[in-house]
Amino acid sequence: MNISEIRNPLFLKELDQEELKNVCSEIRDYIITYVSRNGGYLSGNLSSVELSVMLNKVFSDEDSLLFDGNDLNYTNKILNGKADELNMNSNGAYSLGNAIGLAASRDLEHRENNIVVVINSNDLLSGRNIEALNLISALGKKLIIVFNDDTTIDRGIGLIDKLISGLRSTKSYTNLKDNVKDLIRPAKKGDKIIENIHNLKTSIKKNVIDEGVFSGFDIDYIGPIDGHNLNDLQRAFEIAKDKAYPCVVHCLTTKGKGYGYAEASTNDAWNRVGSFDVKSGKLVHDETQDLMYPKNIAGMTIEKLMAENRNLVCVTTRNINDYGVANVFAKYPDRCFDAASSAENSLSFASGLALDGQIPYITLRSFELPNAYKILKNQVNKLYRPMIIGLINDGKLDYDLLSKLDNVYVCEPCDADELQDFVYTGLKTERPLIIIYPDKCIEFKEKSDFCEKKLGIWQKYANNVVGNITVASCGPDFRTIRDMIVSNDLQYELINIDCLLPIDRKTVDEVLDNHKQLFIYGHKAEEAILKYINESGKNCTVSFIDESSARKFLDTVKEKSNA
Repeated sequence: MNISEIRNPLFLKELDQEELKNVCSEIRDYIITYVSRNGGYLSGNLSSVELSVMLNKVFSDEDSLLFDGNDLNYTNKILNGKADELNMNSNGAYSLGNAIGLAASRDLEHRENNIVVVINSNDLLSGRNIEALNLISALGKKLIIVFNDDTTIDRGIGLIDKLISGLRSTKSYTNLKDNVKDLIRPAKKGDKIIENIHNLKTSIKKNVIDEGVFSGFDIDYIGPIDGHNLNDLQRAFEIAKDKAYPCVVHCLTTKGKGYGYAEASTNDAWNRVGSFDVKSGKLVHDETQDLMYPKNIAGMTIEKLMAENRNLVCVTTRNINDYGVANVFAKYPDRCFDAASSAENSLSFASGLALDGQIPYITLRSFELPNAYKILKNQVNKLYRPMIIGLINDGKLDYDLLSKLDNVYVCEPCDADELQDFVYTGLKTERPLIIIYPDKCIEFKEKSDFCEKKLGIWQKYANNVVGNITVASCGPDFRTIRDMIVSNDLQYELINIDCLLPIDRKTVDEVLDNHKQLFIYGHKAEEAILKYINESGKNCTVSFIDESSARKFLDTVKEKSNA
């Protein structure tokens, strides 16, 4: 079967169990190959292959299937003709709320189609989804929740294990356990022991899994079932279809199923990965002595600084490898905290640490920024204490959101040296510092001494300045335009906007008062700069250039330099 030629899932209806197993195997191989070349969410999508296939077999075109993020939906995309749309960004996590809305609309229109939402173990008990479960309970509408409980490898327990471990401290469990111990004495009969053990299992199933989680919301429970067994999945989904009220199908799956390196991982490193070699399991862009991911450079710097500052602590969300702090957690476990839920909760947690005198270092990805913005604006932005936020720019960073923070430093280092210095500087600020860096390897040389940066003061570079042209840029773009100018042997004044916020008003005034034409390469600081220029009432020319217009810009500079 050519996976990329699939246009819809209708062909599944005619396949028997063996043929469906082959389809699952081929889809799993396709996902591994695709992600190995392009990067993406691997472990969660490998765990949900069978349940996604069977959902598309059991339910019809009129039914709605929702998947809570790109860490679960690859198989569904493939089956619906979107095999080339697997990607790295995961902006889901609100599908449960969407499903409730679809169910309400269906009932208003007097339709009878099914609404099915697939959600994983990390997100089910988040605050927003607890609220959604409450709403489901209140409305009582027909809705099917498929709970993909893929073993959370880095914690060694799934949700059910977590709940059962909590049960061990309850009085009912302790009493029952004591009864079993008494029954083991020689005078007692073996069948009584068996009966009590059976009662214990039933109690766990009834009180912890069923009543303790879902029945409390008036949501019927089916499971737990083997999420890789096609027969079991089909039976469970058929039963769920017949219910006239909310129900959950609890599927136990293996994270990374079908790819040995992902299955064997003890730290969930294969959840979100870049390109890798399938045979060896090594990242294609593995770091070398001279190349390193900025997140790991920042993590290495934090690890050094924690040895010198006992108030420096580390906070992360879910995957410590994905945020470059695995070594920090290993070396300083007592001062490291895995918030394990959402960017919003992690930021609130870090803010609490900062309020009590700790200096938290926390890393986020740029796609998390919109969801976390309320906490950034209403909590972090009001802190007059040091807090370091590493912001990994994965290609969709909304600089406009950052520009609305008026009590936070926002910087973007141009290289590894500046990155290390900014992390060091974050310890000495009187307010939070956000450090933006790319999600790709950069040239790296470890520093023996760190320098404190002057936040809000831009760096000027000059080379036999003539004419009236000033070029400004920031981050990796600064290095790009600097190298372009230097390699063309141009005369220039160049400004490194290493601190995006607050803007260096003094430097902007000097440029404009000298009637220089300001070129900004990269479009990252434009809103804040233009806002200041408009407020100042100065007449000036500001031009923005990018890669497509860079050659024309260089020709302009060259012409003026030779004039």
